[in-house]
Amino acid sequence: MISDAISVDSRDSAAKPAKQLIDIMIVFAVSGFAFLLEDIAIAREWIPFGTEVRGAASMVAGAIAAIGVVVARGGALSDLGFRQPERWAIVPIQVAGVLGAFIAVQTLAPMLVSSFISMPEPDLSRYESIAGNLSAAIAMVLILPLTASIPEEIIFRGFLMGRLSDIFGRNTGGAVLTVTLQALVFGAIHFQWGIGGVIMTVMMGIVWGIAYLLCGRNLWIVILAHSTGHILFVIQLYLAKSIIV
Repeated sequence: MISDAISVDSRDSAAKPAKQLIDIMIVFAVSGFAFLLEDIAIAREWIPFGTEVRGAASMVAGAIAAIGVVVARGGALSDLGFRQPERWAIVPIQVAGVLGAFIAVQTLAPMLVSSFISMPEPDLSRYESIAGNLSAAIAMVLILPLTASIPEEIIFRGFLMGRLSDIFGRNTGGAVLTVTLQALVFGAIHFQWGIGGVIMTVMMGIVWGIAYLLCGRNLWIVILAHSTGHILFVIQLYLAKSIIV
């Protein structure tokens, strides 16, 4: 009986990483398929926007798929980090701290990386129409939380980090691997920004990932900080002047 129990536990332990990997593949397959459809729609001018929103449908579809996978596995939104903070009073402080870390990394990282390799500027040419265009800037500020901040945090921090933590473990070593891997994937999906943009978004992914863990895997705090970072990004685009990288 004991040997049978050990055998069952061993099979369960071996199957668990496989389930997590299948879940990850499902979500990214849905996201990738949505990206292809979106590209076709943009090329044929079936949507009123152009390259500015390229990738938005992919992120939204991926986030919906992530929620679906978690629910299908018997989970809940709280498993993705959608839980009530223990103390609402400290949430603004946490958000400000995460945002401060984000700005510091965005400012210092290019100088650090440039001391080792020649790092090109992120390619933000597809956002040129926002420069000096107040209505476009306001529209972008309103759209980004729904098409970027929220779905990206659901996919990469809530879902992907949760699955990777189950694979690598929730100890220090597992946390390092989880944060690093999700940041690399997060950077890769920003390939439209060029090599410089990929490097910078990897740094962003590390900041958001560490913040997610330090804030007790509460996704709302990271979403708020991420959304505020996007507002600063749009202001930068509108002014056509770098206030942060």
